[in-house]
Amino acid sequence: MLAKIKANVWQNHLMKLTPKDGSLWRETKQILRYKSPNLPIKKSDGSLAISDFEKAELFKEHLSQTFQPHSEIIDNENMNTVETFLNASLPLTLPVKSFTPNDVKYAILKYSLNKSPGYDRITAEVARSLPTRAIVHITHIFNASLRLSYFPLLWKFSTIILFPKPNKPPDIPSSHRPISLLPFFAKILERLILKRIIPIITQKNILPNTQFGFRASHSTTHQVHRVVDAISYSLEKKLYCNCVFLDIAQAFDRVWHDGLLYKLKKFLPPTYYLLIKSYLTDRFFQVRHGSALSDLASINAGVPQGGILSPILYNIFASDQPITPNTSVADFADDKALISINNNPILASINLQTHLNAMEKWFTKWRFKVNQNKSVHTTFTLRHTPCPGVVLYGIPIPYSPKIKYLGLTLDQRLTWAHHIRTKRLALNHRLRLLKPLLSNNNHTSLKTKLLIYKTLLKPLWTYGLQLWGNAKKTNILKIQTFQNIVLRKLTNAPPYVSNHTLHTDLKLNKINDEAKIFYKRFYYRLNNHPNQLIKNLATPTIPGNPPRRLKRKWCRDLLN
Repeated sequence: MLAKIKANVWQNHLMKLTPKDGSLWRETKQILRYKSPNLPIKKSDGSLAISDFEKAELFKEHLSQTFQPHSEIIDNENMNTVETFLNASLPLTLPVKSFTPNDVKYAILKYSLNKSPGYDRITAEVARSLPTRAIVHITHIFNASLRLSYFPLLWKFSTIILFPKPNKPPDIPSSHRPISLLPFFAKILERLILKRIIPIITQKNILPNTQFGFRASHSTTHQVHRVVDAISYSLEKKLYCNCVFLDIAQAFDRVWHDGLLYKLKKFLPPTYYLLIKSYLTDRFFQVRHGSALSDLASINAGVPQGGILSPILYNIFASDQPITPNTSVADFADDKALISINNNPILASINLQTHLNAMEKWFTKWRFKVNQNKSVHTTFTLRHTPCPGVVLYGIPIPYSPKIKYLGLTLDQRLTWAHHIRTKRLALNHRLRLLKPLLSNNNHTSLKTKLLIYKTLLKPLWTYGLQLWGNAKKTNILKIQTFQNIVLRKLTNAPPYVSNHTLHTDLKLNKINDEAKIFYKRFYYRLNNHPNQLIKNLATPTIPGNPPRRLKRKWCRDLLN
C-alpha cells in the first residue's frame, strides 16, 4: 500500500509539471544541482571547523587573505611613480550632467528580477513598485553622490555566501566559490555610472580590439574563431602554430587598487575618477554560512565581486598589456592566448619567448601572478616534431597536445575528436540525471519533455557548433546518435520507426543541418561588427586565403 501511495504521489507530481508556473524548472534544478556533503572544513592548523559560525569565520579569514594585492610581487620604481601621480592635483573641470528620475526608473526596470538581494533585502520587484516620489528621492541621493564624488559607505558592504566547486575536495576553503550579494541601489548607481563612462572609454580607445571579454557584441565564439582561423591557416600552409595559454591567479580578486586608479586618472574626468576611487576604498564584507554570520573584514584589493563596474574596471587595468610584431594575442577577460606562426619551429618558439619576456615585466610591474603549472604550451601542426619549450620566470610551461580554451577543446591537428568525445560524455551524464523526467515518465506531456531536451541537453552540444559543426562524419555521428537515442526515449518509439520520421514529426534538425543554420546566422552578422578583428572573420575562405591542401572541411564550408 505504501508503494502504491508513493507511486500515485509521484505520478500526480509529474502530471502537474509545467513551465507556466515554474514547477518544471524547479524540479530540473533540484535534479541537476550539485549535492556536496556537509563536511567539516579543515583549518590551517589541522583542526576542524564544525559549526556554522566556525565555518563562516574560517571562510572570512580565507577571503580576507585573498582580497589583498600580491605581497611578494613588488616593483618599487613603478610603485613610486604611481604614488607620485596619484598625489598630484586634479585639473579643474565643469560639473558633470546630473541623473534624471527617468534615468533611474529605466535602470530599475531593466534590472533582472532573478537577482538575490543584499543585506538590505531590497529586490528589483520591490524597487519597481516604488511610487514616483520615491524615485525622485533616490535620484537626489544619486546626484549627491555624483556631486560629492562619494559612494555611500553602506552600499559598499557585501554579504558573501560560498558554494562548493564540483569535483574539488569539499573540506578545503579554497574549494568553495564566493558569491557576493550587494545592495540593490548600489548596483543601480553603478549601472548609471557605467553608462556615463563607456562613451569616454570608447572615444579614447582605451580597450584593445583583442580584448573580447565583458564587451557588447563580443562573444567567446568570436574569439575562439580567431584562434581556429590561425590554426587552420598554419595547417594548410604546413607551418607551426605555437601557442601559450596563460592562467592568471585570482585575477579579479587581487587587482592592485593604486595601479587601477593610476590608469583611470589618466583619462577619466575628475568627478568620475574620484567617485570610482570612493567606490573601491573602504569596502567590507561578511560571510554567511547557514544561519551564522562572521565578523566584518575589509577588502584591500580586487574589483568588487558581483559589481556592475567590476568587469570594465578589470579590462581597463589589463588594457596596456604588451604586444610584439611577430605574435598575435587573443584575450577574453583573464584568459590570454599568445600565438606565434612560423615555418621554422625554433623561430616560432623564439618569437613566443620574446612576447613572454615582455609579459613577465608587465606582470611584475602591475602585480599580477601567473600559474605556470596551470598555463599550457601547445603546438598545432601536422608534423611530428613539436616546437621547443618556452619558460615564464625561468619555469618551463607544461606542454600538452590539446587545450581547453573558452569551453572548446582544441587538439593538435584540430580534428575536434576530443571535444566531441568530451561533450558526448557530459551529455550522457546529464541524461542519466534527467532520466526520471524523460525516460521513465509516461505522465508528462511530450511537449514538456521536448522542452526539457531543448533547454537542458541541446545547449550542451550546440555551444561552438559554428566551429566544429563541419568535423569528420564519424565525430559528428556521436552527437547525432545521442540525439536519436533521446528522441526515442522521449516518444517511446518502437524500433520500426525511423530516425528521419522522429526528426520530421518533432520538427528537429539533424546535427549537420543545425550546424549550417548556426554558422550562417553567425557569419552574416560579422560584416556590420564595430571591431575590425571580428569583421575580418567575414571572409569566404580562411584569412590569408591559403591553398586548400588538406581534404578536411573547415567551418566556412558550411556556407556552401
